[in-house]
Amino acid sequence: MRNNIFLSALMIALISLSAFATDAALAEKMAPTHSIDYAQSHVYFSAAHASKAFSGEFTDWQGEVSFDPAHLGKSSIAAQFTLSEAKTGNKMFDGTLPSADWFDVKNHPKGVFETTKITVNAEGTYQAEGTLTLRGITLPVAFSFTVSDLAIDPVFVKAQFEVDRLAYGIGKSSDGEAEWVSQMIGLNLEITAHAQ
Repeated sequence: MRNNIFLSALMIALISLSAFATDAALAEKMAPTHSIDYAQSHVYFSAAHASKAFSGEFTDWQGEVSFDPAHLGKSSIAAQFTLSEAKTGNKMFDGTLPSADWFDVKNHPKGVFETTKITVNAEGTYQAEGTLTLRGITLPVAFSFTVSDLAIDPVFVKAQFEVDRLAYGIGKSSDGEAEWVSQMIGLNLEITAHAQ
Protein backbone atom coordinates (compact mmCIF):
# COMPACT_ATOMS: atom_id res chain seq x y z
CA MET A 1 0.00 0.00 0.00
CA ARG A 2 2.74 2.45 1.01
CA ASN A 3 4.73 1.50 -2.08
CA ASN A 4 1.72 2.26 -4.29
CA ILE A 5 1.24 5.66 -2.64
CA PHE A 6 4.93 6.44 -3.04
CA LEU A 7 4.93 5.43 -6.72
CA SER A 8 1.81 7.50 -7.40
CA ALA A 9 3.34 10.55 -5.74
CA LEU A 10 6.57 10.05 -7.66
CA MET A 11 4.70 9.82 -10.97
CA ILE A 12 2.72 13.00 -10.23
CA ALA A 13 5.91 14.83 -9.35
CA LEU A 14 7.61 13.69 -12.57
CA ILE A 15 4.60 14.71 -14.69
CA SER A 16 4.52 18.13 -13.01
CA LEU A 17 8.23 18.64 -13.60
CA SER A 18 7.83 17.60 -17.23
CA ALA A 19 4.98 20.07 -17.76
CA PHE A 20 6.98 22.84 -16.09
CA ALA A 21 9.98 22.10 -18.29
CA THR A 22 7.78 22.14 -21.41
CA ASP A 23 6.22 25.48 -20.45
CA ALA A 24 9.65 26.92 -19.73
CA ALA A 25 10.96 25.70 -23.06
CA LEU A 26 8.02 27.26 -24.91
CA ALA A 27 8.50 30.55 -23.07
CA GLU A 28 12.19 30.50 -23.96
CA LYS A 29 11.32 30.08 -27.66
CA MET A 30 8.90 32.99 -27.73
CA ALA A 31 9.63 36.71 -27.61
CA PRO A 32 7.33 38.95 -25.52
CA THR A 33 4.06 39.72 -27.29
CA HIS A 34 2.69 43.24 -27.56
CA SER A 35 -0.95 44.11 -28.12
CA ILE A 36 -1.56 46.75 -30.79
CA ASP A 37 -3.56 49.84 -29.87
CA TYR A 38 -5.48 50.18 -33.13
CA ALA A 39 -7.01 53.53 -32.18
CA GLN A 40 -3.49 54.98 -32.04
CA SER A 41 -1.92 52.98 -34.89
CA HIS A 42 -1.99 53.66 -38.61
CA VAL A 43 -0.95 52.15 -41.94
CA TYR A 44 -0.67 54.96 -44.48
CA PHE A 45 0.13 54.81 -48.19
CA SER A 46 1.17 57.53 -50.60
CA ALA A 47 1.74 57.96 -54.33
CA ALA A 48 1.30 60.48 -57.12
CA HIS A 49 -1.46 60.77 -59.70
CA ALA A 50 -0.76 62.98 -62.73
CA SER A 51 2.31 64.22 -60.84
CA LYS A 52 0.17 65.34 -57.88
CA ALA A 53 0.82 63.67 -54.54
CA PHE A 54 -1.98 61.92 -52.72
CA SER A 55 -2.17 59.72 -49.64
CA GLY A 56 -4.52 57.33 -47.93
CA GLU A 57 -4.89 54.84 -45.11
CA PHE A 58 -5.83 51.20 -44.64
CA THR A 59 -8.62 51.61 -42.10
CA ASP A 60 -9.13 47.91 -41.36
CA TRP A 61 -6.18 45.71 -40.45
CA GLN A 62 -4.92 43.33 -37.78
CA GLY A 63 -1.38 42.65 -36.66
CA GLU A 64 0.79 40.69 -34.25
CA VAL A 65 4.04 41.96 -32.76
CA SER A 66 6.37 39.67 -30.84
CA PHE A 67 9.62 41.51 -30.20
CA ASP A 68 12.66 41.15 -27.97
CA PRO A 69 15.91 42.91 -29.00
CA ALA A 70 17.89 40.34 -26.99
CA HIS A 71 16.31 37.47 -28.93
CA LEU A 72 15.68 38.77 -32.44
CA GLY A 73 15.65 35.24 -33.82
CA LYS A 74 12.44 34.65 -31.85
CA SER A 75 10.89 37.99 -32.79
CA SER A 76 8.29 38.43 -35.52
CA ILE A 77 5.84 40.91 -37.02
CA ALA A 78 2.76 39.97 -39.03
CA ALA A 79 -0.13 41.97 -40.44
CA GLN A 80 -3.24 41.37 -42.53
CA PHE A 81 -5.14 44.26 -44.06
CA THR A 82 -8.47 44.57 -45.87
CA LEU A 83 -7.77 46.00 -49.32
CA SER A 84 -11.32 47.28 -49.83
CA GLU A 85 -10.72 49.58 -46.84
CA ALA A 86 -7.94 51.58 -48.52
CA LYS A 87 -9.31 55.12 -48.24
CA THR A 88 -7.93 58.34 -49.73
CA GLY A 89 -10.91 60.67 -49.35
CA ASN A 90 -11.01 61.05 -53.14
CA LYS A 91 -14.18 59.51 -54.61
CA MET A 92 -12.55 58.55 -57.91
CA PHE A 93 -9.50 56.95 -56.29
CA ASP A 94 -11.55 55.10 -53.67
CA GLY A 95 -13.80 53.74 -56.41
CA THR A 96 -10.88 52.61 -58.58
CA LEU A 97 -8.64 50.93 -56.01
CA PRO A 98 -10.95 47.92 -55.31
CA SER A 99 -11.44 47.18 -59.04
CA ALA A 100 -10.11 44.09 -60.82
CA ASP A 101 -7.15 45.89 -62.40
CA TRP A 102 -6.00 47.41 -59.14
CA PHE A 103 -6.44 45.60 -55.81
CA ASP A 104 -8.94 43.08 -57.24
CA VAL A 105 -10.66 42.79 -53.87
CA LYS A 106 -13.26 40.36 -55.18
CA ASN A 107 -10.62 37.67 -55.71
CA HIS A 108 -7.97 38.89 -53.27
CA PRO A 109 -9.65 40.71 -50.37
CA LYS A 110 -6.63 40.65 -48.04
CA GLY A 111 -3.03 41.75 -48.16
CA VAL A 112 -0.60 39.89 -45.88
CA PHE A 113 2.83 40.78 -44.51
CA GLU A 114 5.01 38.39 -42.48
CA THR A 115 8.60 38.72 -41.34
CA THR A 116 11.07 35.92 -41.93
CA LYS A 117 14.00 37.60 -40.19
CA ILE A 118 14.67 40.60 -37.95
CA THR A 119 18.18 41.95 -37.36
CA VAL A 120 19.72 45.04 -35.83
CA ASN A 121 21.36 47.74 -37.96
CA ALA A 122 24.64 49.47 -37.07
CA GLU A 123 22.89 52.73 -36.14
CA GLY A 124 20.57 50.98 -33.68
CA THR A 125 17.51 50.67 -35.90
CA TYR A 126 16.19 47.26 -36.92
CA GLN A 127 15.90 45.51 -40.26
CA ALA A 128 12.84 43.46 -41.17
CA GLU A 129 12.95 40.92 -43.96
CA GLY A 130 9.80 39.16 -45.00
CA THR A 131 7.13 38.69 -47.62
CA LEU A 132 4.23 40.83 -48.79
CA THR A 133 1.30 39.22 -50.56
CA LEU A 134 -1.00 41.29 -52.78
CA ARG A 135 -3.38 40.06 -55.50
CA GLY A 136 -2.19 36.51 -54.81
CA ILE A 137 1.44 37.44 -55.56
CA THR A 138 4.01 36.97 -52.79
CA LEU A 139 7.29 38.88 -53.06
CA PRO A 140 10.17 39.55 -50.66
CA VAL A 141 10.36 42.92 -48.92
CA ALA A 142 12.89 44.48 -46.58
CA PHE A 143 12.86 47.71 -44.62
CA SER A 144 14.31 49.34 -41.52
CA PHE A 145 12.19 50.29 -38.53
CA THR A 146 12.57 51.94 -35.16
CA VAL A 147 11.32 50.81 -31.76
CA SER A 148 10.99 53.07 -28.74
CA ASP A 149 12.24 52.15 -25.25
CA LEU A 150 10.62 48.82 -24.39
CA ALA A 151 10.79 49.67 -20.68
CA ILE A 152 8.30 52.49 -21.21
CA ASP A 153 4.69 51.70 -22.09
CA PRO A 154 3.35 52.17 -24.70
CA VAL A 155 5.91 51.13 -27.29
CA PHE A 156 6.09 52.93 -30.65
CA VAL A 157 7.16 51.20 -33.87
CA LYS A 158 7.73 53.26 -37.02
CA ALA A 159 8.74 52.31 -40.56
CA GLN A 160 8.71 53.76 -44.06
CA PHE A 161 9.37 51.87 -47.29
CA GLU A 162 8.22 51.56 -50.90
CA VAL A 163 6.47 48.85 -52.89
CA ASP A 164 6.57 48.43 -56.67
CA ARG A 165 2.87 48.22 -57.61
CA LEU A 166 3.55 46.84 -61.09
CA ALA A 167 5.44 43.88 -59.61
CA TYR A 168 2.10 42.87 -58.10
CA GLY A 169 0.16 43.64 -61.26
CA ILE A 170 -1.62 46.58 -59.60
CA GLY A 171 -2.98 48.87 -62.31
CA LYS A 172 -0.99 47.01 -64.93
CA SER A 173 -3.71 46.98 -67.60
CA SER A 174 -4.79 50.60 -67.32
CA ASP A 175 -1.45 52.19 -66.36
CA GLY A 176 1.29 49.66 -67.06
CA GLU A 177 3.80 52.37 -67.93
CA ALA A 178 3.10 54.39 -64.76
CA GLU A 179 2.13 57.41 -66.84
CA TRP A 180 -0.66 58.39 -64.44
CA VAL A 181 0.04 56.73 -61.10
CA SER A 182 3.57 56.42 -59.75
CA GLN A 183 5.07 52.96 -59.93
CA MET A 184 6.49 53.07 -56.41
CA ILE A 185 3.93 53.30 -53.61
CA GLY A 186 5.09 54.54 -50.22
CA LEU A 187 3.99 52.81 -47.03
CA ASN A 188 4.23 54.48 -43.64
CA LEU A 189 3.65 52.39 -40.51
CA GLU A 190 2.97 54.00 -37.14
CA ILE A 191 2.21 51.38 -34.51
CA THR A 192 1.45 51.90 -30.84
CA ALA A 193 1.58 48.73 -28.73
CA HIS A 194 1.33 47.68 -25.10
CA ALA A 195 3.27 44.86 -23.44
CA GLN A 196 1.16 41.89 -22.43
